[in-house]
Amino acid sequence: MNRNFLIFGLVLLLPSLFAVDSALSLGPASWALSQKSFWGTPIADFVFWIGLAHAGTFFSAILLVFGVRWQHRVAFLAELSTIASLGVAAFFPLIHLGIPEAFYNMIPVGSASSVYVNVESPLIWDFVAIFVYGAVSVLYLLLHLFSVKNACLEKYRRPFAWILFPLVLWVHTIVSLDFAVTFVPGWQGAYFPLYFIFGALFSGVALVQVLVVLAHHRVRAVEDLLIAFSWALLAFWMWEANVKEIWHPELLAFGFLVPQLLWISKVREISAVRALVAISVMVSLWWERIILVQSENLDWTWVDLGLISFGIGAFCVAFSLLRIGLKKLFPQAFDEDVMEAVRARACSFERKKFWISVGVGAFAAVAFAIYFVNHAPAFPCERMIPVLFPIGALCAGVSLSLFAMAELWKPRVAVLCTVLLGIFALAFGGLLYRGTDVSYTESFATVESVNPALGTSKQAARELWNARCAACHGKDGNMNRKFVHEFYPLPQTLSLERIDSLGLDSLSQVVLNGRNYMRPFRGRVTDAEAFALVCYMRSLALQKKEGSAP
Repeated sequence: MNRNFLIFGLVLLLPSLFAVDSALSLGPASWALSQKSFWGTPIADFVFWIGLAHAGTFFSAILLVFGVRWQHRVAFLAELSTIASLGVAAFFPLIHLGIPEAFYNMIPVGSASSVYVNVESPLIWDFVAIFVYGAVSVLYLLLHLFSVKNACLEKYRRPFAWILFPLVLWVHTIVSLDFAVTFVPGWQGAYFPLYFIFGALFSGVALVQVLVVLAHHRVRAVEDLLIAFSWALLAFWMWEANVKEIWHPELLAFGFLVPQLLWISKVREISAVRALVAISVMVSLWWERIILVQSENLDWTWVDLGLISFGIGAFCVAFSLLRIGLKKLFPQAFDEDVMEAVRARACSFERKKFWISVGVGAFAAVAFAIYFVNHAPAFPCERMIPVLFPIGALCAGVSLSLFAMAELWKPRVAVLCTVLLGIFALAFGGLLYRGTDVSYTESFATVESVNPALGTSKQAARELWNARCAACHGKDGNMNRKFVHEFYPLPQTLSLERIDSLGLDSLSQVVLNGRNYMRPFRGRVTDAEAFALVCYMRSLALQKKEGSAP
């Protein structure tokens, strides 16, 4: 399985890197995009892959909490798929963000320039929730692996699952709110969180079913879950068709009718059919994300197809490498008989350790709220709830991991590791927030003149504007309010009067060197292109003032 899966992943991944390069270098202009919602395939792929990442938590944590004994047969495969899916999912918002290397600006603490992110933005909610979900999932996987060497660690898995259980529901609730808090009427619904959670679990179960078939195993309960979730999603689809008049028969065909083949015993016995049914489910739910994000028909580019290929290829490669590497480091973890013996030797868990960890998480969440409100009083505590729970869950998970570490190693070693972890966290935070000089006033006397004769054609400037600038300033120069108002607390409207008061030469330097929230584009556009962009921006402002269409 590992070798073939890896080769298949590489075949898809390597060619798709050209699409990734185009997406990073050309920006949103390289993929199909609706100017109404400004969301395209990267966001649809993100929602799909973050849904697949729920597989590990469902099988290894949620079913463990409810005491379902058979879950351990697929838990390890599911946990590895969670880590791989999360890595793929996190990549797509970075493409959509436009400047992936500046991802740390979404961390909800102040930077060296005292700029605080908009903690009410779903973009920030996503970043915090996904980061915490990934970190806690890695800790949970390590706890599973090291329990082979020390059976006493097995007793920590169920308490840890109680932290992961609400977190996984929280994550996809936050993802659903990305849609529900927008101005698009079709996305505004209180049912969205529950709808997204069921869809995520359905796709996650389908992914695990494919992995189980490829590993030459069979777990009949997984097949039963596919049937059960298909009926649950049918209820949502029928309700949408009746109440909102949203109807897509292809979803019904691939997401509901095909899974019903598993009712036929002779068909169900064929492993290829079981895999194809699961693949059909994943395709239907991926397509559901596509039509949800792209409410209108868009002309896809080769970059759209390349990003889809990249997601599948990256997952296959990451999953295969994780499985190969961990099998060499922890061979006993892949032996079911050994793991059964470990579970049999597990000792009892002291509940006070769990409640101490929960208390640490609650304290950390409250402390963060007080800190943030004190430094950015415009954001009241109740509007921080989407980020407060993940912060609390992360601190609770780390605290419980430290208790487990104390049993695995001597107390002195555990304390030393904790101190080193704290030093690393401080050093990493200092590296991210080393900041740059931010000038809120500009000395116009020092601005170098730009020679317009270097010029760029208006058509070239329009294409460059759509690729580099439209993400924030809007295709018509009227600002992409959906994105800007979410991420930047103080957007500025570039009216004709403001542009003329600042001057074209001055604004060219702003494009090249950055200012306040504006990121520098030097090295990505030439001096002539920067001047052409400013001239094009002025033409948009002039057209707007005169009342003509851009």
